[in-house]
Amino acid sequence: MGAIVGGGALGTNVVSADEPWPREETGRFLTHGEVQDFLDGLDRRARRSFELEDIGESLEGRELTVARVGSGETDVFFTAEQHGNEPTGTNAILAELRELATSGTPFARNVTDALTVHVLPMHNPDGAMRNQRANADGVDPNRQHHYEVGADDNPSPETQAMIDYVVPLEPLWVSDLHTQSGMYHDEKEVPGDMHHSSNFWPIASEADPDAVELSQRLNVSMWDHAQGKANAQLSVYPGGTGTNIARNAYGVRGFGSILNEMTGQTWDRGERMEGQMIRIMRNENRGILEDTADGSLFERDPDRVDEIPPRGDRGDWPWWGGESTTE
Repeated sequence: MGAIVGGGALGTNVVSADEPWPREETGRFLTHGEVQDFLDGLDRRARRSFELEDIGESLEGRELTVARVGSGETDVFFTAEQHGNEPTGTNAILAELRELATSGTPFARNVTDALTVHVLPMHNPDGAMRNQRANADGVDPNRQHHYEVGADDNPSPETQAMIDYVVPLEPLWVSDLHTQSGMYHDEKEVPGDMHHSSNFWPIASEADPDAVELSQRLNVSMWDHAQGKANAQLSVYPGGTGTNIARNAYGVRGFGSILNEMTGQTWDRGERMEGQMIRIMRNENRGILEDTADGSLFERDPDRVDEIPPRGDRGDWPWWGGESTTE
């Protein structure tokens, strides 16, 4: 239920104790409590190695829980909803966790035999409960990934918890799941003729060249597995070089690092479009998991990222203009 959040340390958003949080009113996107219940349910029903670990707390004391599934020697990591108004990644990666933990499909068996998949499904729960980009202090969690392990001055304890978990883990790669506003079109502004997903790799000059190449292979994998499926049109995200952003920060640390931006925020798309975005993101996530598990990822040509078109110009939705956002 709602709580009173005052100024100062806990931010400036005020939600009465007698009122629901905005995320509760949204209805079709998961609350932090619903995510926790989902993870607890998987823990009870899992058919293979599955563990939950609380790696920290948000500013308001909500648990930051990582789920681990699989027994493979190679570690990979997903984070979702760094920005609390971008819920598609949470829905998509929880669906993947459910299959990996509870199903007997060849995909689930192969991935969990070869990999250990680590998932932080709700990176910014305080922002999520408000349907807002920033955390409860108004800080952007995806501008704080340059801090060292153990830092005590990171204004996003949510991001610091991820740093403290991921860096010692030394995963092969990190995938950062977002949504972007839209719509983004190519040659003509027509409903349905749009870029559904925009992905990217590290481009900071400090990024490890091998990590950049691996990240490009991952982008090619997403392209090969998702382009054209569920009517998906993929593109390259026009990201920057800042090393405080997750995509670049983990590339600097020597890990493969990818940004996955689905189109549409919480307020500017309907339920049918949300379902399509989840299907597309799942195809991308499954592609990189499958290719990493069977080793075919390392056979993909990183130069093929040149085949992926740049994200098109931004236009208005037929029903709402929305506001442009950045990773």
